Amino acid sequence: MSDFTAKKLKEARNAANLSQEQVAKALGISKRKIISLEANEHPLTTDDLLEFAKLYKVDVRELLLESYAEESEEQILCNRYISLCRLYDQLSIKDKEDIFWVIKQRIAGLI
Repeated sequence: MSDFTAKKLKEARNAANLSQEQVAKALGISKRKIISLEANEHPLTTDDLLEFAKLYKVDVRELLLESYAEESEEQILCNRYISLCRLYDQLSIKDKEDIFWVIKQRIAGLI
């Protein structure tokens, strides 16, 4: 793991307002491992990285890529929408109809 990723793990945890104890409990790992990962003293697995990204509600690329982290908030948001659109394009017509139905129900509930 790079020093950058270790630093970003700590920053993301702090931004999510979570303590090391809370993260350890949520992920079912020891607080010592959290400390070691944030200090770049312990190897980070792909599964660990995905779990951290999900818990901290960040894009995994924010934890890995310096160039991605340096992008403006607007560019990051744009990239997320592009990814979403690509995923949407892969759905079947039935799945797309289901998504629109759910969106319509949510909008109707707001009115």
